[in-house]
Amino acid sequence: MLFHSPEFIFGFLPLCFLGFVGVRRLWGWQPALFWLAAASLVFYGQWSAALAGLLLGSILFNFGAARLLLAKVESRPTARRLLLGALAANLALLGYFKYTNFFIDNLNQIAGSSISHLNVMLPIGISFYTFIQIGFLVEVYNRQVSQIRFSHYLLFGAFFPCITAGPIILQKDMLPQFANARPMRLDSARIAVALTVFGIGLFKKLLLADSIAPFANGVFDGAAAGVAVAPAAAWTGALAYTLQLYFDFSGYSDMALGLAYLFGFRLPLNFNSPLKACSITDFWRRWHMTMTRFFTNYLYAALALPMMRRAMRESYGRIARFLAATAMPVTATFVLAGLWHGAGWTFVVFGLIHGLALAINHAWREAGMRALHPALGWLLTMAVVVAGLVFFRAADVPTALALMSGMLGMTSTEAIGTTTVPEVARIAADPNAALVWIALLGAIALICPNTQELMSRHWFSSDPQPDAAHSAPSWLTWRPTLAWAAVGAIVLAAALGSISSHAAFLYYQF
Repeated sequence: MLFHSPEFIFGFLPLCFLGFVGVRRLWGWQPALFWLAAASLVFYGQWSAALAGLLLGSILFNFGAARLLLAKVESRPTARRLLLGALAANLALLGYFKYTNFFIDNLNQIAGSSISHLNVMLPIGISFYTFIQIGFLVEVYNRQVSQIRFSHYLLFGAFFPCITAGPIILQKDMLPQFANARPMRLDSARIAVALTVFGIGLFKKLLLADSIAPFANGVFDGAAAGVAVAPAAAWTGALAYTLQLYFDFSGYSDMALGLAYLFGFRLPLNFNSPLKACSITDFWRRWHMTMTRFFTNYLYAALALPMMRRAMRESYGRIARFLAATAMPVTATFVLAGLWHGAGWTFVVFGLIHGLALAINHAWREAGMRALHPALGWLLTMAVVVAGLVFFRAADVPTALALMSGMLGMTSTEAIGTTTVPEVARIAADPNAALVWIALLGAIALICPNTQELMSRHWFSSDPQPDAAHSAPSWLTWRPTLAWAAVGAIVLAAALGSISSHAAFLYYQF
């Protein structure tokens, strides 16, 4: 059951919402939270009852660990041991399901062994709900949580709008909202805003991301099959996938925030027009924003601060201090962030590309160099982004290298087969149509205001509301009028008309 499936839109969602409203009216706020948590477990359980049990077990374990940690938080050595034990248990669970077979493959290759894969099914969203709960434990240890209520924690750990692919929420994002009971009356303006945001996300997913997907899939699948990919086809595939992932993840993020706001809750933003970024640091402030926040707060800081203290204590030179306290931590952080996305060397290379690019960006600023012209900065940023996504999407490193060779005009048909370029074009359908889609979606991503800019008059996120300088022009900002209702109805109808071909969100793979 996907956010864009008929079962969800016409079945689960209205029943869940009406049940939430009814329970709130009849029995109060806390039972309504339990209802929403139970509905979230049902939503997750439709993939597998066993995996829903795994999610519930993870929530119960971490709730118990958090309660124990809260009781011992003033005894720092004991609290530290408890925290490390709980973190190890969470990472072991994630590692078993996500990385066991990756480890076996590499062990077989290095040692020449022939260990068989384990029959392990990757639970959808395990990377997200594990990190959500790790963040909670760390914040309890850091004395940022003073009390824990089970109904609140259960919903925090299972909330269906963000359990499968983010955003990665922190306790400060949600627990104050759970503690603040909503009025019993229905807020028609809030419902209109929520459905509009959801509808925009649905349109992005079904009409934009899924429409350009065949062009990306054709080229990448062709390269994986040994097709010699010419520069035009390689660039077509790389750009098509960049835009497919952009609108797929942007659409999911909008739908998640709209769904949460329907119930009166505000989630943090996770997407803010990253293809408009003119530096790689700005890109990561805009792309998967809650993941960047998590890795910055809990991994980069943990690596960089001790190294900075050591560099200052031992009087490192300027270059050595930069390498130890900035370049190495940021590169290591993004290699691990890449590996977090998936168990494969392609994800490691993806993380390494971005980590090195960020290190170079920091070095440039550290050296006091002049900022690049925005156009040049944008071109360099997009070169890094597109190259990284070739590895992110490719089936394996050789396939990614074959595509990169094609993009650089170094295709060797002798090396990878005698299949000709027209066969790539046939796999990718009509190359002229691909160029039209790339131009159209690129223009939308670069020129049009994003969802939060369109909705800036009626804010729906837990993040601060943008000021007027970062909003869409007044005539383009949404208002509860008949004209905007008509536009919303057209967008929603167009999306619902494409609902039969509902491919899963790309981030469900990670």
